[in-house]
Amino acid sequence: MTPIKSLVSSNRFQLISFLLILIAGSYLASVRYFIKDKSDFASFTDVDIDHIKTSVITADVRSVEIDKREAKVELRIYLAEELALNRRSDTPNEELRLISYSSNEEFVLKAKQPIRKILITLPLVGTITDYPFDTFQATLSLGFSKKISDLETVGIPLVLNMQSPIASYKLEFFEKPIEDFWVDRNTGNVERLIQVARTKSNQFVSVFIMVIMFCIGLTIILITTRILLYQKGIQAFELFFISILLLVLPALRNAQPGIPGFGVLSDYLSFFWALGLTAVSLLILLIYWHFFKEKAANPNKLG
Repeated sequence: MTPIKSLVSSNRFQLISFLLILIAGSYLASVRYFIKDKSDFASFTDVDIDHIKTSVITADVRSVEIDKREAKVELRIYLAEELALNRRSDTPNEELRLISYSSNEEFVLKAKQPIRKILITLPLVGTITDYPFDTFQATLSLGFSKKISDLETVGIPLVLNMQSPIASYKLEFFEKPIEDFWVDRNTGNVERLIQVARTKSNQFVSVFIMVIMFCIGLTIILITTRILLYQKGIQAFELFFISILLLVLPALRNAQPGIPGFGVLSDYLSFFWALGLTAVSLLILLIYWHFFKEKAANPNKLG
């Protein structure tokens, strides 16, 4: 057999090839998920079907903080011509009011003053314990009106455009039925349901780390079983290495993107098992090394 054929058919070469293919596949998958998440951000636009020159609110989701259960949304208002001063869509010719029912805030847009960007906070509802497959929901509810008397206001017809160029979270905006759309637009009220979930790239990285942790725990318990069954010798540096793993595993666990505190789904699927298997193996090997180290080092001494 030629040296090349011998090398290709060897178990070592096949194992190295398998590991290289696994690493390359994981790398390409992570890049693919990241590119898809980056280009596929959520957005929708209400259509002004009857072509009335309507005021427009553009809402950009700027950040999502799962730990605080809130999302920051930036609002930009573009006024219809009949509401604008000298046709400037950012300056009202009379006082207007914008109410954020979601965050319980009211904003007064003063006459003849440019409208600044408005930042509101939406509360998120969901369970964080399902990480990395946790999902949350929020409701964006706005009211836009002008005052016609001391006791009466009238709603301003409104179109809502919304988008979210966030790479870490996948946002989906649910549109209302057409009947609700017309009611909202004519009364100056808009309400949209938002769903927030981890992106595929984040989930991929989290699952990859979970698999690594579980494999570490499984490998350590298999090594321990082999040592006990065949009464193999064990050195002090091997015990030291396993001890270091107990410190490395929490750091590896926290390397998952956006992971919350302990006790989430990923912990029960991988981290707790890996930590428990490693700790149990270390204790067993310490006992084995302490009481039977002479027999393990010299198996024929007492034979």
